Amino acid sequence: MAFHRVAAAVFLLLLFIGYINLYTVLDPSQDTYITPPPLGEDLYRELWGFDWSRGLDVRVESFEAASYRGSTISVAKISFSLLPGTPDCRIYGWLYGSPSSEGPWILLVHGLGGDHTFFEETLGGYKIAYELALRGFKVLSIDAAGHGESCIPGGESWRDRATTLEPGEFFLYYVYLSGVRAVEAAEALGAEPGRIAVMGVSMGGLTSYTVASLHPSVTLAIPIVASGCLSCMIQSGGLANLVGPSDAPVDGETVEKLSSSDPLSYIKLAASKGLLEGKAFYILFSGHDEYFPTEGLAATVEALRQAGATVAVAFSGNNNHYQPAPGWMDSALRVLEEFREGGVEAASALLREGSRAEAGWTTLLTGGVEWRPSSDGLAFLPGIPIIPLILGGEAVARASGEVLATSLPWSPPRIAPAVLLLAATVLAGFYASRQRLPRWPAAAAAAYATAAAYTIAYWHWPGRFSLGMLSLMERFGVTPSLTLGLPTLELMTLSAALTPLLAAAYLLSNSRWASIASAALYLALSLPPYILMRLVLGLVSENALQPIPATIIPVEAAYILILAAAIAAKRRATRGEGEA
Repeated sequence: MAFHRVAAAVFLLLLFIGYINLYTVLDPSQDTYITPPPLGEDLYRELWGFDWSRGLDVRVESFEAASYRGSTISVAKISFSLLPGTPDCRIYGWLYGSPSSEGPWILLVHGLGGDHTFFEETLGGYKIAYELALRGFKVLSIDAAGHGESCIPGGESWRDRATTLEPGEFFLYYVYLSGVRAVEAAEALGAEPGRIAVMGVSMGGLTSYTVASLHPSVTLAIPIVASGCLSCMIQSGGLANLVGPSDAPVDGETVEKLSSSDPLSYIKLAASKGLLEGKAFYILFSGHDEYFPTEGLAATVEALRQAGATVAVAFSGNNNHYQPAPGWMDSALRVLEEFREGGVEAASALLREGSRAEAGWTTLLTGGVEWRPSSDGLAFLPGIPIIPLILGGEAVARASGEVLATSLPWSPPRIAPAVLLLAATVLAGFYASRQRLPRWPAAAAAAYATAAAYTIAYWHWPGRFSLGMLSLMERFGVTPSLTLGLPTLELMTLSAALTPLLAAAYLLSNSRWASIASAALYLALSLPPYILMRLVLGLVSENALQPIPATIIPVEAAYILILAAAIAAKRRATRGEGEA
């Protein structure tokens, strides 16, 4: 009896490893994205062919002082014209300084829907605007066009320009323009060309790429939770509900129209002109960002490096768009301090030093080690045990005190998980055959079928989000837990982790009551999460401007059919055992 219990435990372990890696085999994260072409020279001249310093009309609106870490930080509110000849459409900025602020300048740009106060709040342990001023920087934090107090032509906020795809009319063009004009304002106020950095979050990260590519005076960019590929973001669904007419398809024509607002277009254009040579980019990126797929980051980094820029990436595998990785700000501040002391050459040298460790493993700050599953969907399921993920995942090593640099594991080798899955299946079948246990193969089949049912819950959803059951809700601003008042994440975690094992347990149990209990738990764990998801998807569909490109298969029916098949298989196996 003891031998059979050990044997059962070994088999279930093999089965568990195998079904976890089934997600990897079925992961469609290698989908091809349509990246934008370089911005055409004619369109570039039409949109940007004016003297950026002309008609700035920089004004100092007010002064105040703030206390931070025992020091006094002066804050001057300034404004400048967004476009020459339009003095009434103004961009507002806040200039932070301290007695030691004699170093380089840095432009800060907030995310979509925010304003300059984002950098006055605590981020990664620091109030960034004040912290940088205290460390000797002149800090200019703006309300981007259409945000806060700043103007956007033809509307009161960015939302008024978010439903057009015409070049130069989409709101991001004006956001980027406000960033370029802010650099000009900084130079008018004494900033030294080549000694200007830009750091932005999300939409501000898109602005960081664009401003650093366009403006020769900006030599260092620190984009946070943003890749440069806006079209990749939209194709994955990240902005599909925020841009363009509701019936606009996300296709090649749409991507081309958006090129005037896509940082990757400007990166490619700048590369063709040799404008990126010698510049440095330090990208803080979340591996499971709800909005920016890693494929877009791959395209961005490749374009920057081919153009001669120095690029390093702080890649946090298990973080999302709203969860900054521990130590991100510490590492960004270290890069900025090198920039302050030795310019872009010193910052680039530091980033190159960190990049030497690139060998398929990612380096993070703050010590310790975590494991990132190579199947993206599992990142949303923190309750799954860690051991199987070690075998099918990627190591994420944290090196304390070092600059974060990574080889960007956006395309991990697919052969290793596939071989592991095959080996687990073969070993499980071989063991079942040797032990003459006819119910074991049926148990394996039921478990794998259950895992597959979870994996294909959405028959079609572009990009790596196919497996992110909850990212769809976050993307369209409907959080299941808040909307329904139920712990949806926990329910999904339990369902994904336990239902395959319960399917196998039902087939392997000899006790009538154990069979009933395992079957009941199987249904109780498998059906409610998907019923809840359907309710939430209904709310999402009602609120989304862009049609949701997902066809939902009847997952509940799949679970019921799997259990019905397991019942039939168990009856046949039981009869066979009785005859034997």
